[in-house]
Amino acid sequence: MSADNVSSIDPEKERISRERREKLAKWRAKKALMDSQNELKKETVPLEVKNSKITNNENDSTSRSKLLERQHKLQEWKRKKREREEEQLIKEQENTKETSSHSKKKNKKQNRGSQKRQITFDDSDDETTGESKDSFDKSEIVVEKSDMSGSKNNNEDDPLEAYMKSLVNGGQPLNHKIGENILDEDGDDNSIEEDDEFSNSESDEESSRYKRISKAKAKKKVKEIKFTIKDLEPFPKSFYSEPDEVKLMTDDEVEEMRLSLGGIKVKGKHCPKLITRWSQLGLPTDIMNLITKELKYDEPTAIQSQAIPAIMSGRDLIGISKTGSGKTISYILPMLRQIKAQRTLSKNETGPLGLILAPTRELALQINEEVEKFTKQDRSIRTICCTGGSEMKKQINDLKRGVEIVVATPGRLIDILTLNSGKLISTKRITFVVMDEADRLFDMGFEPQITQIMKTVRPDKQCVLFSATFPNKLRSFAARILTDPLTVTINSNNLVNENVNQSFYIEDNENDKFNRLVNILDGFYKVNKNITSNSEEREIDEEVSDKKIIIFVSSQQFCDLLYSKLENFGYFPYTIHAGKPYQERVMNLEKFKTTTNSILLCTEVLSRGLNVPEVSLVIIYNAAKTFAQYVHTTGRTARGTHKGDAITLLLPDELAAAYILKRALRERELSSIDPQMVEDMKQMSERFESGMKEGKYKLSKGFGGKGLDNLDTKREEKQQEEKHKLDKIENDESTPSTSYKTTDNASSSSEVDSVTIPKLEFTIDRDKNIDSTISFTAIVNVNDLPQLVRWEATKNTTLMFIKHETGCSITNKGKYYPEGKGPTSNKDQPKLYLQIEGKEEKDVLLSIELLEQKVREGIKKVEYQSIKSTKY
Repeated sequence: MSADNVSSIDPEKERISRERREKLAKWRAKKALMDSQNELKKETVPLEVKNSKITNNENDSTSRSKLLERQHKLQEWKRKKREREEEQLIKEQENTKETSSHSKKKNKKQNRGSQKRQITFDDSDDETTGESKDSFDKSEIVVEKSDMSGSKNNNEDDPLEAYMKSLVNGGQPLNHKIGENILDEDGDDNSIEEDDEFSNSESDEESSRYKRISKAKAKKKVKEIKFTIKDLEPFPKSFYSEPDEVKLMTDDEVEEMRLSLGGIKVKGKHCPKLITRWSQLGLPTDIMNLITKELKYDEPTAIQSQAIPAIMSGRDLIGISKTGSGKTISYILPMLRQIKAQRTLSKNETGPLGLILAPTRELALQINEEVEKFTKQDRSIRTICCTGGSEMKKQINDLKRGVEIVVATPGRLIDILTLNSGKLISTKRITFVVMDEADRLFDMGFEPQITQIMKTVRPDKQCVLFSATFPNKLRSFAARILTDPLTVTINSNNLVNENVNQSFYIEDNENDKFNRLVNILDGFYKVNKNITSNSEEREIDEEVSDKKIIIFVSSQQFCDLLYSKLENFGYFPYTIHAGKPYQERVMNLEKFKTTTNSILLCTEVLSRGLNVPEVSLVIIYNAAKTFAQYVHTTGRTARGTHKGDAITLLLPDELAAAYILKRALRERELSSIDPQMVEDMKQMSERFESGMKEGKYKLSKGFGGKGLDNLDTKREEKQQEEKHKLDKIENDESTPSTSYKTTDNASSSSEVDSVTIPKLEFTIDRDKNIDSTISFTAIVNVNDLPQLVRWEATKNTTLMFIKHETGCSITNKGKYYPEGKGPTSNKDQPKLYLQIEGKEEKDVLLSIELLEQKVREGIKKVEYQSIKSTKY
């Protein structure tokens, strides 16, 4: 670079530096003015803090700490600012020469009419001209292209001037990165913002507008109440006392009643038994007259029969039932009973004691009307309905006078709770909370409001939630709010699988019923043969033509009889019942599964758990006597996604079955049945219903046949009958041969020493194991049995057979003693006996029954061998 060129540029360089210094000095003067204003404000702020200390010590300490923190930040910012200014001046002098050389190179390459000179403060290292950026950092002054005229005029506002104007005007700095480049090289951009906020917060309109909005929202926020034990006034919850007739109901009867009332399902521990009449609730006479005479509710609905006893027992409850099923009365009656038992509101108390939340104003008004029906004669209970769109002034006046029950929508209740700083009403005495149509409450977005409301209610409240559905969101909310709740679900529409098509026939006698069965089989297999032939032509899978049938009968004897009759008509079903050996049952079931278009004839023992997807028709030959039996029996078809049919054959005197069918059949199914037959069925059902009310009829307790589930009760009855017969024989005769109890089909043979086949004597004990499980042990006395009987009872093949059939453990114990002898001391072994151990009592009883059966078979074999040996 020549000397002439350097000398020509030096004046220009000095001019730029001079302008820069002038602007910087100007900026410093203005900034000093701003600092003096800030110092003045700092002196006034402590005075305000000091005055506020008199009224609120806690606010004083908070304000002082914030003030000190801001003052510290301001001093730190000033120190950094001075250091940066000094560094920038040094860099300007060092880089002037380099800047001039760059400017010269740009002037040579620049065309006529280039851009004017300007000072830019940018945090980017890139230049608009594409020059090397190694020479510049974030705080450097970048001189852009300029023309040779050296004009000072700039089309754009100088960024420094704009920044200074913004400070003078009291606004926020412009959205340039100048603050970072000049005043905050270290990247601490919060200092300027803190200082600006500190000095200009009172005049910031935008900030004040946000403050007004947040203040308005804060007014709508309900304050959470922290309860202590002293604040919680005790109140009674449990008012239900089971009547004697309900107490005497067994668990099986309760389950059957729940099923008969519409498929009531209960989840939870220690749920009270359901009621079937209003009189079982112990209601006052005026309430009883209102329910039965004015409202014309003859008997409780399904949800009422189970929910009311549960709520009156003090339990939290989740009731899931369709709209219009009587849920409102289910919680009104317990709520009124609880409110009547509490201390009345004092003059200074506004209440309420009970709160009902509804999703819409229409539903809230409807609930309030129902509540007023029960409270119109009782002036001690006042109610109010608070919903949006209604007059607030009247509601406030009524609330000030005090109310016991509030029916409200969540939004309006929040408004009321926040009025007068939350002093209009008090929620401290609310002990009963109801959320009706809870699924709609959550669908409409009321969860935040309900959560706020619940934070103001005492934690030991009783809470009841009713809903038509129970989604996961509602499930999680209930888990947070409710305490150990019971869940009552009414599923009346799905008593029987939707894929099962139900029908029935009423026949005059047994012969007509059997002929109807044969006609059904003939028609079914005639259609199935057509399907089979068409499938062969169309090469359709074999699964399409595999249509199996199950015929259910009531007893083992009838199963064998019906099998013989069907054989005469060319049908050979596989038979299964508890009287057949285990291996034969397993083999017949396997053949039924593997044989195409097969028929299974069985008792109700297989109505549970049997899963054969190919079953397309179930025929209930002997009509079901319980709802559970009917549901499980029809459930053997339409497994998975398959469809199936269930046909019931009735006799005119089977009234209970008609009652069950009337409850189970759907409208579309009734429309496809002979109208006269439907009318006969309804008449039979009405006769049974009226008989139930009079106590003349009663649904059976369990399954009808002599299956495994019914063996224990039948066996006990038979033993009592045989014992009675034995006592009568012993009174009439005194011979030793009568000391053994004999069965009806027992036989004696004179050829084999007149051996009798006795009923085994045994005792059963219930044992509690170390792991808290229960087991049963039977002691069967075999020492005093005749020799042949004793041999058959104790031989290894008999014991192994029983173990295999029942899974029970059976072992020989003790010692054989001849007749007239026995153990003489405690050290001697007891008389010979068999010990049978099992987890279930019915398994132990079945082992004893099989033992008797094997003994009889063994004696008959001995008799046959004896007769055969005497022939030759």
